[in-house]
Amino acid sequence: MRYRRVVAKFGTSLLTAGSDRLDLEAMSRLVGQVVRLRAQGCEVVVVSSGAQAAGRHRLRNRLREGQTPSRQAYASVGQSHLMQSWDELFDWHDTVVAQVLLTRRDLSDRLGYLNARNTLRDLLESGTVPIVNENDAVALDQVLATRIGENDSLSAYVANLIDADVLIILTDVEGLYDSDPHTNPEAVLIRRVERVDAAIEASAAGARGPGTGGMVTKLSAARVATQGGVDVVVANGRSADALVAIAGGEERGTFFPAAAGKLEGRKRWILGSITRAGHIVVDVGATAALRERGRSLLPAGVAAVEGTFDRGETVEVRDAAGQRVAAGMTNYGSGELERIRGLRSDRIAETLGYAYGEEVIHRDNLVLL
Repeated sequence: MRYRRVVAKFGTSLLTAGSDRLDLEAMSRLVGQVVRLRAQGCEVVVVSSGAQAAGRHRLRNRLREGQTPSRQAYASVGQSHLMQSWDELFDWHDTVVAQVLLTRRDLSDRLGYLNARNTLRDLLESGTVPIVNENDAVALDQVLATRIGENDSLSAYVANLIDADVLIILTDVEGLYDSDPHTNPEAVLIRRVERVDAAIEASAAGARGPGTGGMVTKLSAARVATQGGVDVVVANGRSADALVAIAGGEERGTFFPAAAGKLEGRKRWILGSITRAGHIVVDVGATAALRERGRSLLPAGVAAVEGTFDRGETVEVRDAAGQRVAAGMTNYGSGELERIRGLRSDRIAETLGYAYGEEVIHRDNLVLL
């Protein structure tokens, strides 16, 4: 397979097959592809639309005349139905799914970002398929700027969050056209987009489907994901084995190549958020483990804690001579770290009464300096 860690975003029009309700046959075909990818060694996170559509269908004959529930209400009703459908379909393949609900607030707050990242990582390592959706029931309106906006955008944030190799956005059209294919039969499919600029955005204006997003939101998602070092493909999910084919490297739809390598994008993000309020000093063994073997930083290797910092902050890691070794996002605040430094990881919970993981800084959240 070309890609090993995949975020697959399934749009409403795909999950409903163009109808006003979830289409289990269409969903089953997608489930089968996810299962096949996992059998070939891929990790897959699904970002699923469809909650609002499911809610509208379930409430259609139960509303008083003139009553129009909010999108949050529709999503609240439909979310359980959507997850039940995913759970039952994956269960036929002896595959466990996990529901993950997120809002922009979760990802903008450093602790929320860290918690979401660690949760998704743990779910993948546990062999489950995370099913991610925006937490519409608690998301506020756009005036307060707390909504992610669309599940297209959410999928891009998730792709960057877990350092995915590719984000595959499946919809009901072949990809990005130079004009709206619904109104212009002469529209030409754009196979590759090196950079999302004003001209590309203009070609997507007005192209919408039955979901809450359109091609404009998919371009926005592509911009976010590619800047983080993730390839993006927008393609027709109704074509045979689209997900498997794209993950294997077959050309489908519109391809947006990563603007930078994952390491470069990740390094830029980490280095841009280092706190100057404190740092971690490590011993010789930990220095070698970080520099030479690409390991995570464990509490056993921490020799001292200087200054103060909170869990989730990005801190420098220095050797005994004061030379910078690395920087990364810490799972423990300075006060917690002072109590567990020098200890084996299996003593963290015993000492603190809880544990946020066996690493002080996981290697995925660490960059050598």
